[in-house]
Amino acid sequence: MYLHEELVHNTKAAREIFPLVLEKINVQSLLDIGCGIGTWLFVAKDLGINEVIGIDGDYVDKNLLAKYLRKEEFISHDLTKPLNLGRKFDICLCLEVAEHLAENSADILIDTLVGHSDVILFSAAIPGQGGQNHVNEQWPDYWAKKFADRDYVFLDLIRPLIWNNPNVDYWYRQNVFFVVKNSHELTKKYPQSHLSLIHPELYLSKNAYHERKISSLQNQIAVHPLKRWIKKLISKS
Repeated sequence: MYLHEELVHNTKAAREIFPLVLEKINVQSLLDIGCGIGTWLFVAKDLGINEVIGIDGDYVDKNLLAKYLRKEEFISHDLTKPLNLGRKFDICLCLEVAEHLAENSADILIDTLVGHSDVILFSAAIPGQGGQNHVNEQWPDYWAKKFADRDYVFLDLIRPLIWNNPNVDYWYRQNVFFVVKNSHELTKKYPQSHLSLIHPELYLSKNAYHERKISSLQNQIAVHPLKRWIKKLISKS
């Protein structure tokens, strides 16, 4: 179960990232595994990609979904189960989805992705990133190994272009990679890389959180002796 909110699941990041993707490959068909309410597919259609399909669980808010996708553009499916649509797409998206599935479903997800495209735009939360129902946060090399077992490689083509872009959520700036079949033409143009990075925005948010926790504990420690003294006075009276 996952709660999608338009405040977070909006079109801003997609409008920044998709044009960069289209500079690298020609896209006429797109499959989004874990599409949420369909915001990335909505932007893709705005950019002229008319053949889009989104896959996600039946818990997705249908009212929000209807704002971005037509009924025939969405397929309800449990992402922990195998999926075979019987065809390939020019690109497959899987953005901040993998961390929401138990580790024993990770290989099923990867098989779903490679089974539907030779090019995948992939992003997954790193350890300590935190978020709603994150149960399998892993460093990129964990995912790179699984893809490598299926003859796919990581290309770090997007992060350098969006790292300082405030219109893109930090988790995409930190985690997004091209993952392509080893025989794909992109592998001849660009070096392989799955370097683990921590975005400063994540570091600062975590640091601020822990500073607040420490401050709260310090206040509690300062107050507790006073509470004990008052209790003693009351008991004596």
